Amino acid sequence: MDKKEILRRSQKENYIFDEFSYYVDKKAYANAYLAILVYSGIAALIYFLQFHFTGKAYSDYRAFLFCFAITFCGRSFQHFRSHRKAKDILFVLIALCIAIITFVNILNHGMEII
Repeated sequence: MDKKEILRRSQKENYIFDEFSYYVDKKAYANAYLAILVYSGIAALIYFLQFHFTGKAYSDYRAFLFCFAITFCGRSFQHFRSHRKAKDILFVLIALCIAIITFVNILNHGMEII
């Protein structure tokens, strides 16, 4: 085998590995999005209910709501870029509005951890 043949075969073998690595990374990012989305959504709900039923909470639910809105906005924007569906851009706008309102609310009132 000459040098060019060895190089061509090596590139072909590495291409399969690169595609697999790309697929694994893509799945990992999707799972991380879901994990952050689920965790921040559940935490925001628990602290919201705890604050409104007992009058105090271990953490401020608005921080988790902000995290949830930003993550949901990013995920919806990625879906919009891939599928070009109107509902995805609507979700982006709604999540962005929630994130902005939550952030402004936190800035105006501060974190209220009791």
